Amino acid sequence: MENLESAETKRRSRGRPSPEQAIALRESFLAAALESFLDKGYAATSIEAIAREAGVAKITIYRQFDNKEALFREVVHRAVSSARETMQATLVQQDADERQVLLDLVDRMYQSATEPKTLALLRLVIAEAVRFPELAKSLYAENSYVLAPVVEYLAEAHKAGTLHLPSPELAAVQLSTLAFGGVRFFISKPLAGPEERRAWAEGIVDLVMRGWTPASAGASEKPAPSSD
Repeated sequence: MENLESAETKRRSRGRPSPEQAIALRESFLAAALESFLDKGYAATSIEAIAREAGVAKITIYRQFDNKEALFREVVHRAVSSARETMQATLVQQDADERQVLLDLVDRMYQSATEPKTLALLRLVIAEAVRFPELAKSLYAENSYVLAPVVEYLAEAHKAGTLHLPSPELAAVQLSTLAFGGVRFFISKPLAGPEERRAWAEGIVDLVMRGWTPASAGASEKPAPSSD
């Protein structure tokens, strides 16, 4: 039995990797690609250099990605996927009112966008956007992917009448832009800690709730006119 297993191991090492080995190789070169893009920039990074750093053959990468641009898109996709998962988890809270959900959502949006490597990738795309406009387009597509759970939540809130949002897609983009702080955190230090993040989120949610609260709900909160 040991001889058979040894022969199988040797056969795999000379031929195609096992599924487990293939996953490990993919993780290896994607991690190397991320570090190379962040350290050297998009233009100065090559698939050949990434392969050397990861200790894999160039063909291993080219079997999965046609070119450097496709590889970069996957690196960005992986970086933002965790943000989408975090937002999805936030939006399935049980028995939470809209304000609390939005507070948690803004806080998590902010933390996801200012995570050091994600922030570095966003800065890289902005810096390279003029020379490589396709990178900016791919990031825009990723933004739609990340915000999809938020759009779905806002659409359901509008349908239920708890929020007034004729365009959930636009509202999600506006909310995320406020949460991320526009260019502020690309050129300055992130917020100092939980208390500052909470104050940031409360300001944003208080602002948007003024416009998103249904007219009937807003009217019910107004004092009755005086009979004098």
